[in-house]
Amino acid sequence: MKLRTKKESKIKKVLVFLVLSIIVICSAGLLAQQTIYKIQELNQTKSELNLLQLDKTNLEKEAEEVKNKEEDLKNKVAELERKLEEVIKDNPEVTIDPEEANKKYAYLTFDDGPSRNTVKILDFLKANGIKATFFVVGDPAQEHIYRRIFDEGHTLAVHSYTHKFNEIYKSVESFMADIHQLSDLIQNITGVKPTLMRFAGGSNNSVSKRYNRTDIMPEIIAKVKEEGFIYYDWNVDSMDAAKSNQDVQVIIDSVLEGAKDKNHAFILMHDAAVKATTVEALPQIIEGLKKQGFIFKEITPEVAPVQFR
Repeated sequence: MKLRTKKESKIKKVLVFLVLSIIVICSAGLLAQQTIYKIQELNQTKSELNLLQLDKTNLEKEAEEVKNKEEDLKNKVAELERKLEEVIKDNPEVTIDPEEANKKYAYLTFDDGPSRNTVKILDFLKANGIKATFFVVGDPAQEHIYRRIFDEGHTLAVHSYTHKFNEIYKSVESFMADIHQLSDLIQNITGVKPTLMRFAGGSNNSVSKRYNRTDIMPEIIAKVKEEGFIYYDWNVDSMDAAKSNQDVQVIIDSVLEGAKDKNHAFILMHDAAVKATTVEALPQIIEGLKKQGFIFKEITPEVAPVQFR
């Protein structure tokens, strides 16, 4: 009986030990799992801190760049104010209208006319009380259109009599002969000698190099200025010359997108006989520019020119 009691007692001790061992093992496992979780949380926190530190560093860099830009802009403003003071000092009779400086002007310009499309454009402009600028080519048969452009208060300006690059860009002399021929035609029709012009292809054109071994444009530009002409390039391209029959929406979008960040938009369009889609795009162009706050004006000698070079 005593032997059995001792045996039972021993079994109980073993069972207690096993239970305690299991409890200890489970506790250790739970603690280990908690430790792993804690380590993972710490690693995640560390990663977040690293990202935050990186963001902080980037923001500090951006702040420094903004500060430098602000300082640079302040210096530029100070320089402009200094120049303005000098101009005012040298020209005391000139006054500045702050309201005028904040106005947005759109200069609609049409190259390569006159044609039947010019007539349609003139009809639209007249109906909407808008003035524009026409850089024309030479065509004595279109005298009535030249006269109408002039009589209705638009600017009638020189482009090229022939518009044949291979002829006009052979030399300075050939270019000036072409310009004089057109200038004389306009003067004979209107009684006024034109002084405003636009180079065929623009003042930065590279086409002229095909017909001359050197870049002849600086020489031509110098001669044009010497003879009293003012040339105007553009800062908004309607893209209506990119294709013979450009898509109407492309023309509209090109003008409105190109003009949106400008106070003086010199808009390049064409009124040659093949440019029907330019005429179609004009109403939406006008509407869109008005929504952007633009006032429409023709180019005059008093308008500061936009020039590629």
